[in-house]
Amino acid sequence: MKSTITIARHLLATLFVFANTNLAYSQAPEADAAAKPVPIELQIYPLDIAVNNSGVAFVVDRNMHSVWKWEADELSVFYEGSPKFRTPLNAPRCIAFDHEGNLLVGDSATRDIYRVSEGKVEPITGGKIGIPMDIAVKADGTIYVADAELRTLFRIPVGSKEVEKVADVNPRGVFIDSQQQIWVVSQNPEQLQIVSDSGESQIVVGTRIFEFPHQVVVNAAGEAFVSDGYKKAIWKVKQGSAPEILFEGAPLDNPVGMALVNDQVVVVDPRARQVFRFDEQNKPQKWFEISR
Repeated sequence: MKSTITIARHLLATLFVFANTNLAYSQAPEADAAAKPVPIELQIYPLDIAVNNSGVAFVVDRNMHSVWKWEADELSVFYEGSPKFRTPLNAPRCIAFDHEGNLLVGDSATRDIYRVSEGKVEPITGGKIGIPMDIAVKADGTIYVADAELRTLFRIPVGSKEVEKVADVNPRGVFIDSQQQIWVVSQNPEQLQIVSDSGESQIVVGTRIFEFPHQVVVNAAGEAFVSDGYKKAIWKVKQGSAPEILFEGAPLDNPVGMALVNDQVVVVDPRARQVFRFDEQNKPQKWFEISR
């Protein structure tokens, strides 16, 4: 009985110290906070990119709660959200264009997909998504969402605010190719799949070859490219053949979001805080840097 009481007292004392330590931190003078600025690598964290037919690029920034715009060799803030949790675009993770050329942004803080214009956001589902990691849109306007929290590929029919389950494939990335096929990067052992609207999967990569895959894009020839953060690489996948590394290492540090421009790979690297375009020799060239 004595030992039980002693343990309880120790636990209470520990909790008291912890609470007072937290209180001390919370009451630290603002001057102290100002003297220790947040490192730039924590302020900026671009995750995904969408590029329109005119070559204008839009990039979502998780830590800046923003959408950047790159046009005519100039970077500007297209939309700035709030650092307040559960406000629109507090935690944007993915971006795409819908069939009418409107920007769509997936936000994990509010569990929704937004149509975004300068100074204005319109929620689509009313918070029916979990953590949207990637978005793709078919030619008819159907929106597909890779939801990491609910481990499900969802679709939102054009003009609707309803969310429909396509398949429980534990998706990380999603892409619609020129044949309107739905490609999915999965966290399951079946790392790359083509999923039908009825939920059936055609396995393209069925074993864990990628170390930490994020997104996939597919060119006009049907070749898939997968970003791999841990491997610091972009993989190339031809159906029926083993995946091969297209490029690995510097200047890539943590390649995540992807797009195609003139059928060539474009990738966002949040740790490098840069956007790279691959040239005809399959080498990444700096396109622009995300900086304040």
